[in-house]
Amino acid sequence: MLNVKAGDLQTADKDDSSRQILLFGASNLVLGWPALIRQLQQQTALPLHVHACLGMGRSYIRHSKCLVRVLPGILESKLWEHLPARPAQPALVLLTDVGNDIVYGFPPPQIQSAVREVISRIRAWDPQAEIVLTALPLKCLDDLSQLRFQIARLLLFQGSSLTLSDARRLAGQLQSLLAELAAETGVTLASPQRSWYGLDPIHYRRPARQTAFQSYFSHWASVAKPSTTVAVALQQPPLPVSAEVLRKGRMICTPQPVYSTQTLQISAW
Repeated sequence: MLNVKAGDLQTADKDDSSRQILLFGASNLVLGWPALIRQLQQQTALPLHVHACLGMGRSYIRHSKCLVRVLPGILESKLWEHLPARPAQPALVLLTDVGNDIVYGFPPPQIQSAVREVISRIRAWDPQAEIVLTALPLKCLDDLSQLRFQIARLLLFQGSSLTLSDARRLAGQLQSLLAELAAETGVTLASPQRSWYGLDPIHYRRPARQTAFQSYFSHWASVAKPSTTVAVALQQPPLPVSAEVLRKGRMICTPQPVYSTQTLQISAW
């Protein structure tokens, strides 16, 4: 973790020109962090303040455990208490990895309600926020064999008793509800491409991660599309540490932001 200098933080806090970026998701944000942060710097104008709610197996609804680490649900995170004043430019938002909560046993209508609440909170903070919601990779589930499903469930969601047939049925229901929600709230529903996935049915292949995030970020209408590629001195911040993590029964608190320069600031919740 990089230490934040007081001068850097004061500069960032006083800089009303920083574009606010909100990222909500789970393992695809974690595994794709280097590609994601590279695309953010290439596709948006600096300076940026990134607020990330991420983590392996992260749930929108409840706390989630990965090995000995527990993170709060996205709706329970401290992000909502630490958003800055309403930004001068529209905030840019990505909501992804929504399907995890199917594996945790939550019915599609409850998951839809949780995503609706996230959107509502964002819009209450910034009515002009540009929100991209990613659809589920249904094609991957359709192509998945029983053996591969069982292996993926064992590796990624130990203890789950979800069957492949139920996963397909519930994912289809949730997909329809997300489409309804997108139409109702005016957010963009972006569909992942089958070619981004390999044997793993829910994670982007390493070579496809940059393409995936480039595609999602291209839906932000207020981000200027440069006619030529501009050389940018890219920063490579490490995966951010969340503000509150329960590890082996002990709460570990990390001051935010965890990364701060004149042009890029990152906070994790």
